[in-house]
Amino acid sequence: MGFDLVVLGHVSIDHIRIPGKPEVILPGGAAAAVATSAALAGAKVGLVTKVGEDFPREWLEKLASILDVRGVQILPGKTIHIYMVYHEDGSVDAPVDMGVARRMGETPIPEEYLNSEIFHIAPIPPEEQLKALRRLQGKRISLDFNPTYMEDYKTKTGLMREIVSRVEVLFPNEREALVITKAGTAREAAEVLHEWGAELVVITRGERGVLLYDGEFREFPALPIREEEIVDPTGAGDAFAGGFLAGYSRGKSLEECVRLGLERAREVLKKEGSWSI
Repeated sequence: MGFDLVVLGHVSIDHIRIPGKPEVILPGGAAAAVATSAALAGAKVGLVTKVGEDFPREWLEKLASILDVRGVQILPGKTIHIYMVYHEDGSVDAPVDMGVARRMGETPIPEEYLNSEIFHIAPIPPEEQLKALRRLQGKRISLDFNPTYMEDYKTKTGLMREIVSRVEVLFPNEREALVITKAGTAREAAEVLHEWGAELVVITRGERGVLLYDGEFREFPALPIREEEIVDPTGAGDAFAGGFLAGYSRGKSLEECVRLGLERAREVLKKEGSWSI
């Protein structure tokens, strides 16, 4: 049996620093967040990434318990470390120590993964996403974005158009969609991204749900969740993409894919960290 989904991108060590509280260290990275969500939604998933020798063995074992980790390279040096530094005035800094995670688009993909139904390229620098897209020419690709690279999205329109032209399914959030396309509304942005070449545009809008466009619009409300149930919003968009792709890679209807995505997003909101496990 082949893989339903292969996810390429960062797996990180996240540091949460809140004034007056001890630092919290959690497993992170958008690729792992998507991959764990998809696996829990029933997909057979492979993960392609680079980590350093400092990556905790128990975290790798946790990943290996629900998905295939033959694509995880352990290299001399440090894993990417992401520091979420919250300040008294409410502002947040997010410095990143890239470690061995540079040139992620060149990361070797195991031969066993090459017949996967869908390849998902998680947020890495746009130039690295394009490298991965070129290597996967002719494959079915999904891709998403991250505010870390917002300046690139704003200024490198030609590069973004080329990336979008090579993608089957695109997962921007509303802000990213507006910045990339310079459109005035989410619907206009979806039409532009579709015109650039994405077959299916899936715009996540937080508590306002999801907007789909593949030549026609469909809107879906977010699933209800009580405020006191929300532990950590980190990774909800990635969890949605993972659940959606678990259905999409197995030929489910778009309505079923959205349902799976929204269920996974709601579940990750109820726990600490971005991984679904």
